[in-house]
Amino acid sequence: MATKNKNLSKVKGTDTKMEVKVRHALWHRGLRYRKNYRRLLGTPDIAFPAQRLVVFLDSCFWHGCPAHYKEPKSNVEFWRNKIKRNRERDKEQTEHYLCQGWTVLRYWEHEVNDDFDRVIDEIDKTYHALLGSGADVQEARLETYLEEEVGVDDPCD
Repeated sequence: MATKNKNLSKVKGTDTKMEVKVRHALWHRGLRYRKNYRRLLGTPDIAFPAQRLVVFLDSCFWHGCPAHYKEPKSNVEFWRNKIKRNRERDKEQTEHYLCQGWTVLRYWEHEVNDDFDRVIDEIDKTYHALLGSGADVQEARLETYLEEEVGVDDPCD
């Protein structure tokens, strides 16, 4: 157990290559943000508090990507529970922000790697849409989330 805890403690939780790459691109587009903003639930990777926009960049391994997650061969029960809890926490955080009127953008690691320009364009477009009439963007994100992820009418009730 001590070895596992020692190894897990060395895993980088912030400023991953993916996060730095995305933040760098957003900064060059003139977007100013808070990184790893601890004042908000779940410490979003990127937050635009004035626009009520949070961005989470989820590792395919740590967040259990349905397309890429490969369960480790050893200590299977530990990893199964760990990743399950991570996914539950992701869902809870997303629902929290949506119910509070925030816009939530979540990207898998493979999305950032495979279609980087689309990810940056979507964050940029959402940010600028929220500068104007953000209600339309927020409502569209909530409806998409409800249809694709939750399968319920409204988690905010």
